[in-house]
Amino acid sequence: MINNQLLSRFKYVFLLAVLGIFISDCAFIRLEREVAEIDKTYVLAGKVKNDLSRMGPVVVILYSEKEDKKEIKEIVEYTLAEDTGDFSFLVTEGAYYLAAFEDLNHNFAYDQEGLVGYFGAPDRIVVSSDRMALSGSKSIKDLDILLMKTGAFFYGFPTAVDKKALSQRNFEKTGLITDLDDKIFAPQNGTIGYWKPLTFLRDFGHGIYFIEPYDKNKIPILFVHGASGTPLRWKEIAEQVDRQHYQPWFYYYPSGIHLDLIGSGLNGVIKKLHDTYRFNTLYVTAHSMGGLVSRSFIMKNVYEDGEDYIKLFVSISTPWDGHRAAGKGVENAPSVIPSWYDMVPGSEFIQSIYERKLPSQIKFYLFFSFRGESKMFMGNNDGAVELASELDYRAQKEAQRIIGFDETHISILSSQIVIDQYNQILTSFKPVRGMHISDFGIAR
Repeated sequence: MINNQLLSRFKYVFLLAVLGIFISDCAFIRLEREVAEIDKTYVLAGKVKNDLSRMGPVVVILYSEKEDKKEIKEIVEYTLAEDTGDFSFLVTEGAYYLAAFEDLNHNFAYDQEGLVGYFGAPDRIVVSSDRMALSGSKSIKDLDILLMKTGAFFYGFPTAVDKKALSQRNFEKTGLITDLDDKIFAPQNGTIGYWKPLTFLRDFGHGIYFIEPYDKNKIPILFVHGASGTPLRWKEIAEQVDRQHYQPWFYYYPSGIHLDLIGSGLNGVIKKLHDTYRFNTLYVTAHSMGGLVSRSFIMKNVYEDGEDYIKLFVSISTPWDGHRAAGKGVENAPSVIPSWYDMVPGSEFIQSIYERKLPSQIKFYLFFSFRGESKMFMGNNDGAVELASELDYRAQKEAQRIIGFDETHISILSSQIVIDQYNQILTSFKPVRGMHISDFGIAR
């Protein structure tokens, strides 16, 4: 007979495996450190502006006050402003300043000829846990810098950035053009985002990637991956989308942090893109936990910001009532991945996304998978998520159509039947003001 303690340990290891991780003492120690640091990490963000046509890239520099010499500033980090002018930094508590210059020679050095600017006169930016708690936010935004022809930096603000020692990464990506085969989207990086989310943010940031320049004549489709995922998982679907009418966008984020924060981050990036491109239609397609993130984002975008450009939402194999294994992880793990708390069935986050219904202008299609091979400690499932969660009644009653596929949790993203059904929805879809429950289908 199997020892009860060994059986309990086996169950625990199995449940963690379902959540997409492996158990090790070192991993839990690293996780504990990462989670503690995340709580003390904040975002500074703004936009570089100028009244003249820009001639070259813009370097944005983050400074701190030099110890015992407040008139002298030290360079903490630098980044290149994006084409939209946006920039962002991850910081801890402290006092900071922001400056920027036009890099005419592409050498990351100010040559006394380009445009120069500061946030404020320049103004001191104080980041403290008390201030951030009072604002109810983890970020300080609208730190805009106006570039002007001044000829020189102020005394005490160095401009010689060390290209080897300092990062050129921008924390938040707003429409960076790349390829899905880019090594940044390698599967192991998705695991880092789940298991070591702060490391992911420091190394890769978060944001929306394009695979082609923005085209005002094409409808953007935002693809949102799930736990431990990357945009690479959307490759088969993206390659078969009608690129004459649609432009794929991909949200890339660390799936280990709290889902409400991820939803807020996604909404912030979408709002910046909308401010830049003024698109009037956006479709959203999400896999697994990404469906929960997407619904959180949609609710913020519609009800908090009053936007109405989201017209279509397709969820694929989403655990609409969370995952019981997350509850076991919260109860038993030495350290807890923050998103586990939100994935517990009935969690505060799960309840919050259903407080309001999807607005009438958004047509919602629910895809679910049912080819399950995991029989231990789970009900009927698709190999990772129980059908009871995929088909939570709250999601069902808002769906225009509910369509089941004889696929696993992962194979559903590469199934030709699924891709054909998805494209059929895109082809036939016409935005409407109202919606209703239609049919419950099984695709074979």
